[in-house]
Amino acid sequence: MLTRILILSGSQEHQNELSRVITKLGCVPVRSETLSDAKDLVRQLEIEGIVCDEVLPDGSFRALIRELRKSACQTPVVVVSQSDDWGSYLEAMVAGAFDVVVYPPYPRDLERVVSAALAESRSNREAMARTAA
Repeated sequence: MLTRILILSGSQEHQNELSRVITKLGCVPVRSETLSDAKDLVRQLEIEGIVCDEVLPDGSFRALIRELRKSACQTPVVVVSQSDDWGSYLEAMVAGAFDVVVYPPYPRDLERVVSAALAESRSNREAMARTAA
């Protein structure tokens, strides 16, 4: 099965940089420039993780996380922030982000965070499947 990671950024340059790292992890990058397109992609495809700019052309990562949680989707969201401010980090974590990386992310840092998000997500799905059985 393909591991699809949604890259949500209004910048083609950001999308290209993030896609290179996601591909290196052996995952398939799925690109979106807007929040509205991203919501459709999450519904249509089996997306296992999301790497999302902090600010989007039509909203922010907060709106994405709210939408995901409202639909009971537990896909982890890694936020890419332009700021290394501690307050921004805490705000993202309280909003429900899996983690935050500062742009431009070091490839190894992004790989580590995305790998951890995928591992936790898979573990949670397996636990829910065992509970349901």
